[in-house]
Amino acid sequence: MNNEKWNEICFLLSDNVRSDISESDFEQQVVQALRVLDWKEYLGDIEIRPSFQVGSVNKITPDFVIKSADNRKLFVIEIKQPNIPLNSRFQQQLFSYMRQLKLEYGILIGQAIQIFYDGNLAKQDDPILLETIKFTKDNEKGVKFVELFSKANFNQDSLREFTLNGLKKLNRREEHKELTKKLLDESYQEKLSELIKQDFLDEYDGELIESVLENLKVEIKAKNTLPTQSELPKREIYKTRIVDYSNGILPIELNPPTESEFKRRLLNTKTAYITTFYKNGTSKQKVWNAHRFRETSGVLGNLRSRPEFRNGKWQKLGIEKVYVSIEK
Repeated sequence: MNNEKWNEICFLLSDNVRSDISESDFEQQVVQALRVLDWKEYLGDIEIRPSFQVGSVNKITPDFVIKSADNRKLFVIEIKQPNIPLNSRFQQQLFSYMRQLKLEYGILIGQAIQIFYDGNLAKQDDPILLETIKFTKDNEKGVKFVELFSKANFNQDSLREFTLNGLKKLNRREEHKELTKKLLDESYQEKLSELIKQDFLDEYDGELIESVLENLKVEIKAKNTLPTQSELPKREIYKTRIVDYSNGILPIELNPPTESEFKRRLLNTKTAYITTFYKNGTSKQKVWNAHRFRETSGVLGNLRSRPEFRNGKWQKLGIEKVYVSIEK
């Protein structure tokens, strides 16, 4: 049953939506989707663009506020035209409504559905994105959304369990990134030789092990990283060295290649990977933790402001070019 309801929501909010649909027309599609979840405007379940006084002079007008039978506000919904990518500016608008109305859950609907949580279970300033659900039929995340946010099933216990599971996944991803960073750090690389020596001390004497290790390069490298120049065919090395330095600007290549698309992706992932190529044929990759990156920030300006990439400094460091990618 929930699967059928989700597929109907996909039809209403994606399959049956024109690419140039206006926000007001899309609003009516969302009202129909809410009816699929059994929320009814005539019963007082849905308030459309209600106005709330904030302070003595200001007002807020969210797109939808969903209410219980006893008139309690349950969650807020903000909608955007589906031909516009969801971005941090739209999210911040939803966050302000959640905060002003003191609601733990907020939903952003446009090209996809995003569920946000703002409560005591999370330990950060801004509401947390628990899930992004694409409008694809039989989507398990979509079926779960129907289960959680349909009128008949809506309850705090189910939402709490869903939130805790979501936070656990987020924490696991952050722990994974942190451990990867530690293992790739130069300080840990120095420990590898000592660990190898300890492992072989039962079979060989320490002097022999050290002698062998002096002729070996021991390191941990991330899989699927860009090849270093030493690993490239000679013709590729030659190509990468044809760089014009006369203008004093460090060559920076983005992936995705356009700054606008890169910025859109970075605002969603908050993480990118910076690979610095040096004239001696080596390269180093760092993680760009872009949690402070905002809609108003500039990608290339942000990168060029780094101390090692400033004019005069990158030349002294022997940097040849920089490659910055959203995907690792």
